[in-house]
Amino acid sequence: MTRSPVVLLLTLATLSLMLSGCQTKAKHEAPPLQVSLVSVSTRPMTHYEGFLGTVTPLQTATIVPQTSGILQSVRFTEGSMVDKGQTLFTIDPAQMQAALAQAQAKLVADQATARYNRNIVEQDRPLAEKDFITAQSFDQAVSQAQAATAQVQADQAALEQARLNLSYTRITAPISGRIGLAQVKAGNLVIANQTQLAIINQIAPITVNFSVPQSLLSAARLAQQQAIPLPIEDEKGGTVLAQGKLTFIDNSVSAGTATISMQATVPNANLGLWPGQYVQVQMPIQQLAQATVLPVGAIQQGSTGPFIYTVKDGTAVDKPVQVLWESGTDAVVQGIEAGIRAIYPLPARLYPGVRVALSGTGGPAIQPAGAPGKRP
Repeated sequence: MTRSPVVLLLTLATLSLMLSGCQTKAKHEAPPLQVSLVSVSTRPMTHYEGFLGTVTPLQTATIVPQTSGILQSVRFTEGSMVDKGQTLFTIDPAQMQAALAQAQAKLVADQATARYNRNIVEQDRPLAEKDFITAQSFDQAVSQAQAATAQVQADQAALEQARLNLSYTRITAPISGRIGLAQVKAGNLVIANQTQLAIINQIAPITVNFSVPQSLLSAARLAQQQAIPLPIEDEKGGTVLAQGKLTFIDNSVSAGTATISMQATVPNANLGLWPGQYVQVQMPIQQLAQATVLPVGAIQQGSTGPFIYTVKDGTAVDKPVQVLWESGTDAVVQGIEAGIRAIYPLPARLYPGVRVALSGTGGPAIQPAGAPGKRP
């Protein structure tokens, strides 16, 4: 049966459209994504957790005069470092010098009286033995000599006190550290044991006080026993300011907060920490000798939890993982086999089932998930 020209033309047009559609689909099919693979590494890792702490000086000394008088001079630069024994203030010594001279003169006079009385006793002794003088007269001479000797001893003590009072007019630093403002200026009257002159804080070494939950007591004791370094970061926990060691754990748990007070000691040679400053103390709370580690950027968050992308038969496959903790650019994970390789870095438009190819090969990535390989 012969087809009509119209039918023949319709058939040819249909075939032409079908062929054109196939060519267009093949032309617009997306090429495989270029990816790189990173191997899971295994190495010792320590989990640190940050706790808010306050920097406190190792020692604080409040300078108070031990004698009254007019402040004569201030011999330090405010805010500078001072050494133990360094002269800080002087008080007008004139009154103390006069008191010292008076005590010395009295001692000399009483020593002469004591010598005279001792001579009288020596002179009267043989006379009393021969009854040329009464026993009462001799006993009186002996008593006078003893009283004079006691007076000399009292004068010697008074002289030492006068010397000590004179030394108090020169006020020195009891500790080494950084001194604050001079709270009294020269020319003002200062009162013994009352007027506060300045404060010295010992800041090298320095301490950091912080508290941790009672559940971390064992971890803290281990950190103290092993002298594990504790990074001391700024208040926001972004910059490491110093390294310290846990040197004190309180002997009881606070009943109100269920926390334990602790103290870290920092050498602070570069003066990176300052008294009163708020910091973050990074304390080790867990250590693993063989931790499974991946780059943090290789881990994605899904509706069912974290996962990574691996490659199987040339396509991307998602695989769930359990993240134990993150440390900088590393993540310690569980739930994946040793030797597995993950896609990293993650390209755009990556999703489960998409075709992928190793960067630089142009061909499909056909390595099965878990195949060994070198870290890029």
